Amino acid sequence: MSEHNLIKIAIKHFLQFGYEGTKLSHIAEEAGMKKQSLYFHFKNKDDLLLQVNKTVLEEEIDFLQMFFNRNIDLSLKDTLYLLLIDYKSRYLDKDNNGFLFLLTFIPPDSLQNYFSQNYHLFLANLKNILQPKFLEEENLRINPDDGPTSFITLLDGLFTQLIFETPKDFDNSLRIFWDIYWNGLIKK
Repeated sequence: MSEHNLIKIAIKHFLQFGYEGTKLSHIAEEAGMKKQSLYFHFKNKDDLLLQVNKTVLEEEIDFLQMFFNRNIDLSLKDTLYLLLIDYKSRYLDKDNNGFLFLLTFIPPDSLQNYFSQNYHLFLANLKNILQPKFLEEENLRINPDDGPTSFITLLDGLFTQLIFETPKDFDNSLRIFWDIYWNGLIKK
């Protein structure tokens, strides 16, 4: 079994059982190998968790770069709305976002600073990628430097709906808050 496939299995286990409840023996069993074979790839559970996080972070930053490259010609409004929709789809179809969110807010005590720093790295990448779109918008009511933070705040709130509520609740909250958010950004 490849290290990449082991990481995918581990993501699901960390999401389902949390750090404390995840057992290397269960990951090995799902991968069709003995627990001892995992130690060929990872030193221990912490090492596996750190490798999973590194992979997730890289994939999410790559997603952001591809998303913005693919949608470079969209307006700020269309870009932000589509990014929210794409994040909902990614959350429902991939485990990366749930993992990133979970371990940021409920990390193992010994790795709390590590996960906090990595989430800030992700947010810094998102802010840097969003910044040019906000600078292009001529009718902003707010300082363009505040735009990325305002969007991330909206994104975090909607993610909470996905994690603790349902996709339908996400859709309803997006319907309600999108117009409020957008009209608060733009001069009339």
